[in-house]
Amino acid sequence: MSLVRFIALTLAAFIAYAVLYIIGVEIFADQYSSITEHMVPEDQIAMASLSYHLVQTIIFVWLFDKAVGSSNLKDGAVFGAMIGLYLMASDSIWFISIKGFPQDAQMVQALMNVVIGALVGVLLAKLYGVRRGEDSADEA
Repeated sequence: MSLVRFIALTLAAFIAYAVLYIIGVEIFADQYSSITEHMVPEDQIAMASLSYHLVQTIIFVWLFDKAVGSSNLKDGAVFGAMIGLYLMASDSIWFISIKGFPQDAQMVQALMNVVIGALVGVLLAKLYGVRRGEDSADEA
């Protein structure tokens, strides 16, 4: 994959992750409100948080190219869900160690990681075939 293509896919995935997580937080606002006392105010960590999310997205796109490397929507969804499960497990290691951390918020975050990962995997599969002229609907 060319550097330009890699950057374009990374930016698309980064934006998709941001939009989907914002929507998820809005949908599950009650569960997320229960964790605010355990969190640093967003304005204090916004740049660092965005930087870490960018690193995660770079890795996601790089691994997608190596593991899927096609416009197959099913493979993209499975790949994204597996990465989501990995993120869920990584998050949960920290969540269970925080005294009083609300379990309903942990479960919502776990679900969002898997579902959003699958959706971003599908998006990458769809975009992966655009330049190559592949029809991802035929491969799904």
